[in-house]
Amino acid sequence: MFGDNCQQVCQSFNTNLARYPIVAVGLPLIGGFLSAIPSHRVGQQFYEGLQKPDWAAPACAFAPAWTALYLSVGYASHLVALRTGPNTIPSIRNLARTGLGIYGLNLALNFAWSPLMFWKQKIGASLVTAGGLTASSAALAYYFFKVDKCAGYLTIPYVVWLGYNTALNYDIWIKNGKGAAADSARKLGKEVHDAAKHAKDEIEDAAKHLKDGAKDAARSANKAAKDAAHDVADKVDKELR
Repeated sequence: MFGDNCQQVCQSFNTNLARYPIVAVGLPLIGGFLSAIPSHRVGQQFYEGLQKPDWAAPACAFAPAWTALYLSVGYASHLVALRTGPNTIPSIRNLARTGLGIYGLNLALNFAWSPLMFWKQKIGASLVTAGGLTASSAALAYYFFKVDKCAGYLTIPYVVWLGYNTALNYDIWIKNGKGAAADSARKLGKEVHDAAKHAKDEIEDAAKHLKDGAKDAARSANKAAKDAAHDVADKVDKELR
């Protein structure tokens, strides 16, 4: 019930505001900026001190990336909001309103992620938030595509980035998280890694045996062919004599 009411509030709020392009673009930009303020001073130092995968983006890449993505998804919300008017057929209008409701929930999760990750330094909680962010971004992209193709395409970089961000958050949690859940995940990850390595070694050994067997078979076939050719040549030579 609470989730439905929250979505309805977000839907109404975004439907009204997103009709104005400046407001539609400014909403995620300002919200993202304000949510990053509490963690601005300690965020970069905290991020640099974490154990990260080789494919992790540097801290300086996040601000320009988020700015571009907020501009893109904000303008997409404006295009969708334009389809909520009375001149739009009811089915498209309903899809647009649903998409904008999901977009509002997505922004709420988005604005919560940075303080959780960098200010509170709750890696596990930020991972759960990032998972919800990615799922809701895929859902809003689906609805935006149904309403306006251009709006749908504008959300694709946002979905891809959030998927990458969630994967990075997960890897950071595995490497740096504390508590029983993180310990279990690390243990499971090690077991999966060991099993994968064992399977790889088994496959390589089987491939080597097959390769050696194929070579032996080829050598035997080649020898048999040569012997048969020699026998035929001897018979022909005897006949000719």
